[in-house]
Amino acid sequence: MIITPYFKTSLSSICLFFCLLVCQFAHSQARIEGVVKHGGKPLSGAEVVITNSAGDEKVLTTNSAGAYNYNFPPNDEFNISISKVGFTQFQIIYSTMGLTGAAAKKFSSLSKPESELFELPSDQATILKLNAVLDKPLLSFYYNSEKNVVDSDENLNNSLAQDLAKVAKLSGAQSSLIETTYKNAIAKADAAMLTRNYEVAKASYTEASSSKPSEQYPKSKLAEIEKLNADADAKAKADATEKERLAKEKELAAASAKEKAEKDKAAAELAAKEKAEKDKAAAELAAKDKADKDKAAAELAVQQKLEKEKALADAKTKADAEQAEKDRLAKEKSDAAKAAANVAEAERLAKEKEKADVLAKAKAEQDKVAAEQTAKLAAEQAEKDRLAKEKADAAKAAADAAEAERLAKEKEKTDAIAKAKADAEKAAKDLAEKDKLAKEAEAKVLQAKYDNALAKGDSCVKVKNYDLAKSSYLNASSLKPKEETPAAKIKEVDALMELEKRSQYTNELAKKYPQGVTEEVSKEGNNKITKRIVVKGNTGDMYVKKETSFGAVYYFKNEATITEAEFNKNTEIKK
Repeated sequence: MIITPYFKTSLSSICLFFCLLVCQFAHSQARIEGVVKHGGKPLSGAEVVITNSAGDEKVLTTNSAGAYNYNFPPNDEFNISISKVGFTQFQIIYSTMGLTGAAAKKFSSLSKPESELFELPSDQATILKLNAVLDKPLLSFYYNSEKNVVDSDENLNNSLAQDLAKVAKLSGAQSSLIETTYKNAIAKADAAMLTRNYEVAKASYTEASSSKPSEQYPKSKLAEIEKLNADADAKAKADATEKERLAKEKELAAASAKEKAEKDKAAAELAAKEKAEKDKAAAELAAKDKADKDKAAAELAVQQKLEKEKALADAKTKADAEQAEKDRLAKEKSDAAKAAANVAEAERLAKEKEKADVLAKAKAEQDKVAAEQTAKLAAEQAEKDRLAKEKADAAKAAADAAEAERLAKEKEKTDAIAKAKADAEKAAKDLAEKDKLAKEAEAKVLQAKYDNALAKGDSCVKVKNYDLAKSSYLNASSLKPKEETPAAKIKEVDALMELEKRSQYTNELAKKYPQGVTEEVSKEGNNKITKRIVVKGNTGDMYVKKETSFGAVYYFKNEATITEAEFNKNTEIKK
């Protein structure tokens, strides 16, 4: 197996694992509570070696339940190596980098991975094949400062699934693979449920159910997710319905208020109109009365004038008659003889003239009275006709006003209904447009966050801040899980980190050891370890020969597997 820059592995180890996502519990710092199994049963006596970045080791042993636990200090990186003689080895990387000491006092996190160890194959060829399959990191927990949780490397988990199938086939543990796949899916789904990521949870429970169709648990959880989604949809629909109802009530209240205002206005206008008409009728009646009185006064004045003129005429006629009589008497006295003859005639003529004048006067008075009576009757008839016409016109005007008011009310009601319908349609359209704009805005915000995360990662890569770059790319991947770019960027960062660490590693060796070949021999458990450090100029290479207690011998260069010939050729000690 290749030794990664993050941790050392035992040369006889092949790593398989089952990972449970991080859960939060009440602990003073980041904590791991793992279980080691073989064939699905607890494996006691397994050795758990936890090594920090400074090379300090903490050795634990699993109990009868196969369990172990450890609290991790903040701001450091650790390699967890789980092994037992005759079994494969299980490796875990755990990082608390970025978690400060002050923040760790309030931070709580619990990781509960299950590790399945398998018996080692007997032939060297199969072991080499397993080494080829597992020549990469298998599992990684890291502190996510943005979420303030300990996350697992999802990309690493996903890529390992295919390798597990190959390893299970080589080691003859296919049934255990199904169990591991099932538990992995259940763990991922349960963690997603805790964060309410129902889409991921549903996919993982579906995967678990496909692995073990007879299991009821994933089916019940899928039903639970469906109910939660249905309840959320029902609540959203109810909220929308209530919002629409309130909007309609508001519109109806506004329409009712407008209708009342218009009715009040119409009533006021009608009252004003009726008052104006009554005032007009009263004024016309007053004017008519005044005209009638003026006419009567004028007629009385004319009558009095005529009577006065008649009296004057009568007086003049009487005076003339008296003067004529005096003249007649005088003439009769002066001409008695002549007068005596004409007296009878004159007297007759005078009497006839007086009679004629009386008749003429009577006739004139009768004609005048008849004319006045005719004029009066004509005026009264004209007044009756005028009043009848005014009454008919008033009745017609009232009927026309009532019809106009009825038509206006019908039109107002029709307009109100049409307006309410138009307002409702407009409100629905506005709501749809608002929802559309909200979704577009949400998509823009998501895209902006995604672009910012990628840009931040790219900037960090330029300044070789690979840890922060990887965290940014992981954030981008969580925002858009279907996008391939973040995964590709993460692989590039991992490669750059690998190169940088190898470069630092070789440079540190050159600084620590002298030029040429330096040999160191030590023991690791029952294994003999021979290290040969070859320094040429500013570059140093670490060659390791590991001789196991059961006879197998492995060779490495800078933690990569090599052949015995390469080891001997490149580390030959010149005497």
